[in-house]
Amino acid sequence: MRHWKKGLLAAVAAALMLGLLAPAFGAVGNVNLMAVNDTVLATTADNMPRTMGGALYVPYTMLSQLSTGINLGVNAMYSTTRRTVLVTDGGQRGVIFDTQANTAQDLNGKPLSVRAMVRNTTVFVPIDWLCEYFGTITCTRTQSPYGTVIRVTNAAAILSDQDFIDAASMNLSSALRRYLDSGGLGEGVDPIPSGGTQASDPPSGAELYLACRWGGEARECAQLVEGREQRVLFLFAPEEIAGQDDLIRCLAGAGHTLGLVLDGEDPETCLGQAGEGRRLLAAAARYNALVVSAPSLDEEGQKALAEEGYVVWSATARGEEHSTGAGLVRGLSTRRVNYVEVECGAGGAAFLRSALNAMEDENCQVYQATAPALS
Repeated sequence: MRHWKKGLLAAVAAALMLGLLAPAFGAVGNVNLMAVNDTVLATTADNMPRTMGGALYVPYTMLSQLSTGINLGVNAMYSTTRRTVLVTDGGQRGVIFDTQANTAQDLNGKPLSVRAMVRNTTVFVPIDWLCEYFGTITCTRTQSPYGTVIRVTNAAAILSDQDFIDAASMNLSSALRRYLDSGGLGEGVDPIPSGGTQASDPPSGAELYLACRWGGEARECAQLVEGREQRVLFLFAPEEIAGQDDLIRCLAGAGHTLGLVLDGEDPETCLGQAGEGRRLLAAAARYNALVVSAPSLDEEGQKALAEEGYVVWSATARGEEHSTGAGLVRGLSTRRVNYVEVECGAGGAAFLRSALNAMEDENCQVYQATAPALS
């Protein structure tokens, strides 16, 4: 009888413990835990992998041998002086993410249409794109009782994803507990629509550069894109710059690209306008404008501008041609990069909000239109 009672008490205690733990684990949203090969990594509220714009981003430290002690054959290193992250296989392939300029290039200086993200001072890199670029590492997502396990592996990994989940259950439970203790609320987006293991796929939406043509709602438009952690190209005609010093300084300080709209019908006129606009932007924010829009020039005229050091912006899709922002996004090509220009005049903020929401829904990739990226 005593043994039976002891067994019952033990079972009740275990049930109570499970009841206490389950609400604590279940109260959070989507939690993404990290693993490299056959090792569980520490996850905090600051470094948890998250989905942004339809793409999965992981902290660069996940690929850092110095941080993990694991040699994946692909290593990430951060430069505090240059604020760049170098991801390289130690050979001829590598990517340099510049977090200040919001650009990326390969080891030969060729611009790449991919970006790093900064959250809570942590630099995140697009893991799916990197896996495809190097071809020697793989990223999978596997659901577990403790959250979604984001696992990066190379040929040295021993266990399959599900075997790893089973073998590392205690470590995953501890990782979840540490994540909750760090203040995490599961703010990552679960990249798996249903159960099971799924290999990472590149985003399938349209790729685009976005430009905002100056208007009365330019400040509101800037706030919209900044709220989504994006930076875009803002275009001003030289005569529109006067009296906008505060706005221009805010845009430049936030990291947006500033460009000039030239309405001249020949290269000489456009170069004169560009020089004046460049002088005004330099006086307002010490900004050296390199990107220009010259819609009235033909190809030869645009080449003349390029020979003088300017990069010409040419829109392939304009907001004014669509009644809604969602309609604009639906018309974008998924086979080539799109160059999208929207107006910031009356109703411009509402139109841009609609477009940005549609871009997120469609997993579009929005790149900043900097001079190196456009050249």
